[in-house]
Amino acid sequence: MVDRVHSSLRLFMNRNAVFLCERLCAQFPAETNVQLLATCYLHNNQPYAAYHILKGKKLPESRYLFAISCFRMNLLREAEETLCPVNEPNVEVPSGATGHYLLGLIYRYTGRVAAAAEQFTQALTLDPLLWAAYEELCILGVAEDANECFTEATALRLQQEQTSTSNLEKSNFVNENRVLSPNVSASLVDISPKHIKQLPANNTAEVPGYPHLRATALHVQNSVQSNVGQFDSPSPTVTQTSGIVPPPLFRNLHAYQNTTSGDA
Repeated sequence: MVDRVHSSLRLFMNRNAVFLCERLCAQFPAETNVQLLATCYLHNNQPYAAYHILKGKKLPESRYLFAISCFRMNLLREAEETLCPVNEPNVEVPSGATGHYLLGLIYRYTGRVAAAAEQFTQALTLDPLLWAAYEELCILGVAEDANECFTEATALRLQQEQTSTSNLEKSNFVNENRVLSPNVSASLVDISPKHIKQLPANNTAEVPGYPHLRATALHVQNSVQSNVGQFDSPSPTVTQTSGIVPPPLFRNLHAYQNTTSGDA
């Protein structure tokens, strides 16, 4: 049943995923299944339902999803208290880099620019490919040069993380009751229209799950408007892309591919 829920989410059958996961939780109300149901609710634009079933849960993934639900409903104070409880100052922010990114957004929308920059920097430190955090630093005017941020050391670290992630995925393959990974959770971080209205008119917004559409496909000017025609563009041909020089990070990755196995 868990596999069918994940399959429905991958195929954008969100209502079907909600139905199947509700049946799953009715029979097996484990917290990991509740997390999956909350994820289905969030994909189906039902943050209030996710909020209701996650309230009071203590596992890190549950706290992250609950904070996302609060964020979607503009309950920023409650979202912040969930990510970093006042009475538990030593508790780590859940979900790693994406948790720090979400906390940075909360700080930014509540006018705490310095604290927001610190969280975005921490997110980028934990996940060098979390480009959304780098963009937020650019918006705040405190970002390092891209060549300084995405270095050869970053490429080597990504290679090492890829190896460890592959080993972890193999060990989790036999786990029947999978927990949603942070990479999937990251796609749930969304800027709602309520929050977008607070941003300058020349900022851009990202389509959740499709980060490559940020700057070219969806522009935000005090309200959210979309045009399906903007997404209907042909893919570049090989001849069009062959002369493009890759950025420093990917040049380094190509270098590692020449000296290591295909895992690079």
